[in-house]
Amino acid sequence: MSGGTKLIGRLPKSIALRMAAWYALSTVVLIVVATGFLYWVLVTSLAREDSRTLADNLDSLRLLLRSSPNGALSLRPDQAHGWGTSPRQPQSYFRILDDGGRILLETPGLSAELPPPTPSELTTIGAAEATSHEAVSPSGKLFQILSARVLDTSTGNATRIAQVAMDLANDDDLLARYRQRLVLVLTLSVGICSMVGYVIAKAGMRPIKRIGQTAERIRSATLFERIDTLRLPVELSGLAETFNRMLDRLQESFASISQFADDVAHELRSPINNLLGEIEVALRRARSNAEYRETLDSCLEECARLSRVIQRLLFLARTENAPEPLEREMIDVRKELAAVQEFYEAAAAEVGVGLRLSVADDLMAPLDRTLFQQAVGNLVSNALAHTPKKGTVRIAASADAAWLKVSVTDTGCGIAAEHLPHVLDRFYRVARARAESRHPVGLGLAIVKSIVERHAGTIEIDSQMGQGTAVTLRFRRLSE
Repeated sequence: MSGGTKLIGRLPKSIALRMAAWYALSTVVLIVVATGFLYWVLVTSLAREDSRTLADNLDSLRLLLRSSPNGALSLRPDQAHGWGTSPRQPQSYFRILDDGGRILLETPGLSAELPPPTPSELTTIGAAEATSHEAVSPSGKLFQILSARVLDTSTGNATRIAQVAMDLANDDDLLARYRQRLVLVLTLSVGICSMVGYVIAKAGMRPIKRIGQTAERIRSATLFERIDTLRLPVELSGLAETFNRMLDRLQESFASISQFADDVAHELRSPINNLLGEIEVALRRARSNAEYRETLDSCLEECARLSRVIQRLLFLARTENAPEPLEREMIDVRKELAAVQEFYEAAAAEVGVGLRLSVADDLMAPLDRTLFQQAVGNLVSNALAHTPKKGTVRIAASADAAWLKVSVTDTGCGIAAEHLPHVLDRFYRVARARAESRHPVGLGLAIVKSIVERHAGTIEIDSQMGQGTAVTLRFRRLSE
C-alpha cells in the first residue's frame, strides 16, 4: 500500500488540470455565495411579506369588530375557509376570543390545528403592540400567529383578543423548489466550469508546449534556433528571452570549444610531426654518435614544448573547472618581483634586452606566492619574446589603500588595436607573432588572466604599434 502511495506521489501533475480545478472551484464558490445571498434575500422577503399580510389581516379584523352591530359577528362566505386570493398564496385564518379566552368566532377547523391560547399565554398578549410567534399544529403544519387585544366598541368597549394565523406551507414549498433549482444550477455549474476551465487552461498552455517543442528540436548542430517571442504572452516572453540568452551562451561555448580543439590539435601537431620527421630521417641510414645526439636533442626540445603546452592546458582546466582555494599569504612584493627579475635576467641578456625593476620598499599584499610569480613571469617572458635587441622591459609596482598595481612594460613592436580585445583568449596570436616567435603557444596571457581573476583582480593592456605594450595587473589589498 505504501509503495502505491509513493508511486502516486511520483506521478506528474498536470498544470492544466490544476488550473481547471482552481477555475471550477473559484467559480463554484462565487456561485454558492451569490445563490446563498439570493436565497437569504428570498427568505427575508417572504418573512417580511408574511408579516405585512398578517398585520393587514389584523387591521381588517379590528375594522370587523367595530363595524359589527350589537356584537353580531359573522363570517362572509369568502372568509369561511380563511383569507387567500389564490391557492398558491399562503392561507390566513383568524379567531376572536373574549377576555377570558372563550372563542367567540373563528375560521372553521382552526381549533383542530391551533388550540386556543392558555391563560398564561393570554397574559403575554398586549394591547399596544401585537405579539407574533410560530407554532406547529398536530398535523405538522407550521403557522405564524399574530395576536393583539382590541376594543370592541359595539359591545360597550369590551376587550377582545384577536388572533390571525398564516399557514407557511406554501412558503416552505417555494423555498424547497428554490433549493432544488439551486442544487441543479450548482451541479451544472461545476460540470460546465470544469470543462470550460480545462479548455481555457489547455489553450493557455499551448505557448509553453511550443517552447518545449522548440527546445526538443535543438541539438549541438542546431544551436542557432531560437524561440519566437513575438507570439508569446507577456508572462512567458521573459522566460523565452532567458532561454534564448542561454542558447546564445551555449552556442558561443560550443564555438569556443570547437575552436579550442582546433587550436590544441594545431599546437600538438607541429611538435609531433617534427618528432616523427626527425626520427624517420635518423632511421633511414646509420648515423654517427654526434648525429644521433643532435637528433635526440631536437626531439627533447620538441618533447619539452609538448610538456609546456600540456601543463598550461591542465592549469587552465583546473582553475576554470575546479579551482583550488588560494594559499594567500602576506608577501613582500619587491622581494618576489626581484626573484622574477633574477630568473629572467639570463634570457634577457641572451636576446640583448634590458630588464629593469621599479618597486617601493616595504610593499606588502595578501597573494598566492606561486601564482603571483607565474603571472608576472609569463608577462616578462612574453615581453622578452616581442622586444627587439637593445630594447627594455620594465617591471613596476605601486599601491594605494585598496589596490596593488603591477605593470610590465616593453618597448617592442606593439599590438594592433583590432587584436587587443582578443589577446587574452586561448591560443590567440597575431600573424606577426606566429612568424617571429619560434615556439608560439598563445596560452601565456590566458593563464595570467585566470590567475588575476582568481585573486578577484583585473588586467588591462595598453599598446601602440611600434612603441611597445604595457600590461597592468590589479590585485585587491586587504588591511594588514
